[in-house]
Amino acid sequence: MTRPDPSGPREPLLRAMLRRGRRASGTLAILLLVWVIWNESLSLYTLLEGAILAGMALLVTNRFLLRERYQGVYRLGPGKAFRYVAVLLGEIVRSGIHAIYVTLTNRINVGVVDVPTDLEDTLAGVLVANAITLTPGTVTIDYDRKRFKVVWIDCPTTDPGEAGEMIKGRFERVFRGKDPSGDSAPAAGEPLPQGGGDS
Repeated sequence: MTRPDPSGPREPLLRAMLRRGRRASGTLAILLLVWVIWNESLSLYTLLEGAILAGMALLVTNRFLLRERYQGVYRLGPGKAFRYVAVLLGEIVRSGIHAIYVTLTNRINVGVVDVPTDLEDTLAGVLVANAITLTPGTVTIDYDRKRFKVVWIDCPTTDPGEAGEMIKGRFERVFRGKDPSGDSAPAAGEPLPQGGGDS
């Protein structure tokens, strides 16, 4: 009886491991970049520490949290990611100036509003919730896939539709494939957008 060649089964396993490593390398690189930025250091120790922590985070996530591949669960194209960051940075600057004005003129009118959303993609919803929190003057305190509960430093309305357009309008348009400025043609019978992202 001939013994099986030990090198036979190892090659497909090695190939599979290399393929997984290639798929994870982009995510590892992003996590490592975030770690380097947070630590404001490019030392060998920081890079090594970041690589180990990023690898551990991916391992735990793949093993215990995710049931599908990252690419299937968290699908965000580079164009959409760029638009999201551009809109977010613009809104941070604009809302920051408004928040300073409201604070200095003592016109603070804090309110809590429930803002409905119809985004079906969970990742898009979480990114919009984070954008609302990162924008000065608003904080997302709850998100349940159907609505955002938002604390608003300058609350001119509690109407869910109007408040939603002002707080999250531009961010949601990024994920709907529309022009974030609201210049896309509205559907028949749809009200014209009134600007977005005021916070």
